[in-house]
Amino acid sequence: MSTKKGISRRRFIKTATGVTAGAIGFPYIVPSSALGKAGLVAPSNRIVMGAIGVGSMGTGDMKGFLGKQEVQMVAVCDVDKSHRDRAKELCDERYGNNDCTAYPDYRELIARGDIDAVT
Repeated sequence: MSTKKGISRRRFIKTATGVTAGAIGFPYIVPSSALGKAGLVAPSNRIVMGAIGVGSMGTGDMKGFLGKQEVQMVAVCDVDKSHRDRAKELCDERYGNNDCTAYPDYRELIARGDIDAVT
């Protein structure tokens, strides 16, 4: 004679309560910035960019993209160190951090897997 082990009523209610609490709590755990609320662009709707050649014209192009909320400039590249450093400084000022990376060689910039487009 075999006995079937089913789920008890107590265990079912405990599991169902946990799942429901998790579903209700989900919106409070995920930050609104990740969902694109409060006027912010969701990461899935943002274009991650790099700038190659940031002399006078390249910096002008880069500034145009820095003004767009749906664009995030994460890397700059120029053979001239002063141009490179100034472009990095502009990006860091715009985003309030030091996350922008400066490269002397464009191949390093385009090798990054997180960059969607370059200017």
